[in-house]
Amino acid sequence: MEINRHSLIFGLSYALDIAGKNNLSHSKSTAYLSIQIAKALGFEKDEALALYYAALLHDIGISTEYALYEHCKIGAEMLRKLPLPEEIPVFVLYHHELYDGSGPLGLSGEEIPEPAQIICLCSTFDDDFGNKPGMFDRSLFLEVQSWLEAKRTLFSEKVLGAFIDLTKREAFLLDYFNQETKYKLSDKDATDDDVRYGYDEVLQFAFCFADVIDRRSRFTYTHSQGIARLAKQAAAFLGYDAETQDKMFLAGLLHDLGKLDVSLDILHKNGKLTPEERFEINKHTYYSRKILEQIPGLEDIVEYAVNHHERIDGTGYPYRIPGERLSEPERAMAICDVYQALTEERPYRAPLSDDKVWGIIGDMAVNGHLDGELAAKLRGAFSTN
Repeated sequence: MEINRHSLIFGLSYALDIAGKNNLSHSKSTAYLSIQIAKALGFEKDEALALYYAALLHDIGISTEYALYEHCKIGAEMLRKLPLPEEIPVFVLYHHELYDGSGPLGLSGEEIPEPAQIICLCSTFDDDFGNKPGMFDRSLFLEVQSWLEAKRTLFSEKVLGAFIDLTKREAFLLDYFNQETKYKLSDKDATDDDVRYGYDEVLQFAFCFADVIDRRSRFTYTHSQGIARLAKQAAAFLGYDAETQDKMFLAGLLHDLGKLDVSLDILHKNGKLTPEERFEINKHTYYSRKILEQIPGLEDIVEYAVNHHERIDGTGYPYRIPGERLSEPERAMAICDVYQALTEERPYRAPLSDDKVWGIIGDMAVNGHLDGELAAKLRGAFSTN
């Protein structure tokens, strides 16, 4: 396995934008604006690249449950575990610091690394302008200038001045406010990064993003890692080679990326979901696919990961793929997901016993939802846990 570093980070950053809900291009827009300022200020290639990746990943620690400082700190801690330049976690740690010292950590002036200042400015700008409706016109241009003038005490003259100069180039803001191309803006000036990751490095990112998903709820805190272990165990038991086993493990870690689109009120609900809430839950595998499909080299993993709610009789979601079009690893992943979910604590019930779990899986097979023969085989595999 070889995955381009840029493709991996660029694709996974979409998951962070989904978690933000209000702006589905926030990370990429922040990265686009940041790299433009870096170029205007004459950053060297490596420094610009570190800024670019920090901007794409700056919200990796975000949660509605955390204060600004906590999400910066958690994000930096998570990024220190990844095979990335060591300055990137520093930029993320300080990306909410303001030049006048009013940020969450109280740093001021040149105490704040310049790339962190740039990310703060660009993220703040996109928070306020990222969802502006309509076409870019003179009134919106003047609104941008007024906004920048009001921020003079919050950012250094150098960084803010570079941004102001960029806004005076018509093409800069026309690109930014172009809704048709906004999602791909940060790739417009595709950074020249030929670093490629092997399986071990990709695995580190997969663990990191599984943590992003699972830390949202104490009820599913170990869900993704549990699915990953079961999926690899199932692949080994079924006689698949080591490469397929590794892919199944990665797929397990990443299978619920799209749940970042689901509100915590629904995930934590103590009771039966309404049709409206079920509709929201059912969208998560669609978003998982949209995230993973952006990363060349993960094609097999996409199918293993996102089809775990498809059913043999074609009644699953989100594509209603019938059983004859589902590979054995995909059908195995569906069984792993049901098994793991039923053996976990949930807001509305305690973990179920092994016999009760396999009874439910058996009923699902009888009703045409799961592969009964495969379930019988995997019961033998999982009984060795």
